[in-house]
Amino acid sequence: MNPRTTFGRAVHARLRPPSSVRRPGAYLGVAAAGAVLVNLLIGVEPSAQAEAGTSESVGVAQELGLSAHSGPIDVTEDLQPLEQLTASRSSRQAAEVEAQQVQAAADQAELDRRKAEEEAKARAAAEAAAAEAAKAAAAQAAAAQAAAAQAAAAQPTATQAREAAAAGAAVAVASTAASVVAKISNSAGPVSSRVQAAANAVVSNVPGADRITLGGTRASAADPSGHPSGNALDYMVMSNAALGDAIVEYHRAHWDELGVEYIIWQQRMLSSANGSWKGMEDRGSGTANHMDHPHVNYR
Repeated sequence: MNPRTTFGRAVHARLRPPSSVRRPGAYLGVAAAGAVLVNLLIGVEPSAQAEAGTSESVGVAQELGLSAHSGPIDVTEDLQPLEQLTASRSSRQAAEVEAQQVQAAADQAELDRRKAEEEAKARAAAEAAAAEAAKAAAAQAAAAQAAAAQAAAAQPTATQAREAAAAGAAVAVASTAASVVAKISNSAGPVSSRVQAAANAVVSNVPGADRITLGGTRASAADPSGHPSGNALDYMVMSNAALGDAIVEYHRAHWDELGVEYIIWQQRMLSSANGSWKGMEDRGSGTANHMDHPHVNYR
């Protein structure tokens, strides 16, 4: 079936009025002619002929559903559906154009949104990178500052070490003469007279020794001939290792005069003035390992 032919026929059929009302004048003419012919053949008088023609014409018109006052047919009513179809098509086309414009605007808005998101992500990434770089730079600067501070702090430490060594040398040649009586903390009776004399010599000749705590007798000790017997002292220097070294050096310089039997200091043991230090087992704490005090056993 050809769509164009079919559509054309449909439009032509709609434009052509129905056969019953298409040619009323022609029908009336044919009816009148027939009436005249009948009058001529029969020979009826003119008045009768006219009356009969009129009656016949009216009867035919009535048979055809027409009135005597019927006028020309208005074809405007038949053209209205076509005009409506054309208007409807134009409206649809306009709506389609508007829809396409709206869709194009929506697509452009979506593209703009995606572009803005990508730009925002790029800015955020750049800001994060800059912040990370600043953080790394700050950390590096802090590390450099800490290193400088540590180096500055190490310089006085080295100076203090040299001063302690010099003080140790001076202590080594100092006498055992006592000008101060040492205060000893005892919990199990007094120490022996030899230990008291040694403590007096230490606090009198080693700078700073008179300001520390001296631990004397106590009931519990690893060596029963030491603290329980009143023959040992703990010189509690705590974190002042230089003072501990000076006290040890003073005892080594005056080993026999002070009656030293052995010294324990910083988890090591010394049994003679000119001997070598021997390492000791770990006893579990800084104090038990004698990291904060020299222990001296006297004979």
